Amino acid sequence: MKRRRISGLTALAALLLAAATLFCSALGEAQSALSVGSRGQEVMALKRRLYELNYYRKDEFTNAYTEDTAQRVRRFQQLNGLPETGEADADTLAALFAEGAVAAPRPTMPPLQPPGPLPQPDWPARDAEGFLAEGDEYFYENDAEGLWAYLSRELQIVITFRRDDAIPLEWFETEIRTRGEAAFETVETNPARPGRTFRYPHEIARENRFVLAFTDDFYAHRMDKGETVGIIIRNGQIYSEKTNKKRGTHLPNLDMLAQFPDGSLQVFACYEHTARELLDMGAVNVFSFGPYLIRDGKISDLVYGAHFRSIEPRQAWGMIAPGHYYLLTMQGRTQTSPGTVLQRLAEMMLEKGVTQALNLDGGNTMALVFRGRMLNKLATYQNKAFVRTVTSMIGIGHSEQTEQ
Repeated sequence: MKRRRISGLTALAALLLAAATLFCSALGEAQSALSVGSRGQEVMALKRRLYELNYYRKDEFTNAYTEDTAQRVRRFQQLNGLPETGEADADTLAALFAEGAVAAPRPTMPPLQPPGPLPQPDWPARDAEGFLAEGDEYFYENDAEGLWAYLSRELQIVITFRRDDAIPLEWFETEIRTRGEAAFETVETNPARPGRTFRYPHEIARENRFVLAFTDDFYAHRMDKGETVGIIIRNGQIYSEKTNKKRGTHLPNLDMLAQFPDGSLQVFACYEHTARELLDMGAVNVFSFGPYLIRDGKISDLVYGAHFRSIEPRQAWGMIAPGHYYLLTMQGRTQTSPGTVLQRLAEMMLEKGVTQALNLDGGNTMALVFRGRMLNKLATYQNKAFVRTVTSMIGIGHSEQTEQ
């Protein structure tokens, strides 16, 4: 379905005005506040607004005003300087639906230890934007210190390994800059029959001589099993159009990330556009896994929910701006790094300035491959260390100097 784009502030003001008018009218007729025992659409609208302001963690409501509802209203009243009655009277509703309503603070993850110093490569001559000024390509690899880099005239890749032994947690931060013709690509092991030909990630990366490659949404596995796949587009071709009707609290919820020819990445809710609409918008590739972590510089509400608190190996890909990207690879299922939750992933990416980000497939499917070598450690599952085979990958940059 196509969405008419209007100013965010204009849309918000219109919605809040309509909601406030509805409530004032309803309360005027009833001559009473909403309180424990109240039922109806007004209660549902009240709860949805409280959810928007972080007073609820899950968007799953009944139309009954319970003692739990009253507690959340009291919390809103406390933070907004109102009498803490637990009843949604006219003053409380007016404040609730005002643009300046104070939201409940989000829980934050414990801070990570500041990163230690990294080695400084003997960089070759670079231009003002940091790209290679002379020659064809430059590699730097320092496994002991945890730094890997690649430079060409149109591509910069810098991978750093980090750890925080207090949590414990280990991860890779990959910063990518492009210009000119450099762009992310997708490759399939068997485009004619997705889900039928599985290969190890490093084998796929080597065969295509990718400088950098990483696992994607693992869509073909769902397709082969007859599951709902989500909207999948590869190289301008629609592979799947069936998706979820709402953003669920399960993995994958099939939120998507679309890649456009101008270098921009944009995340969408699973139901927000059809495959044809995305093609008409110019999307070259669409990946469906999710949930999306960051949209327009704001963390998704879903990542704070109890459904996404499991500690796992995780990988997320996002855009700071067209031509400037960030990939976060969190190691997990090892003694030195059990993994992390989606909230940690989102907060770390936001700190780097990421404006659009999607959670990709993780667990033992996750792979970060540089010059044909997997950098992330193999996760342990059922007492075995291994990486799962896959049928597709995302890659960028090509070089003859890759391991074969």
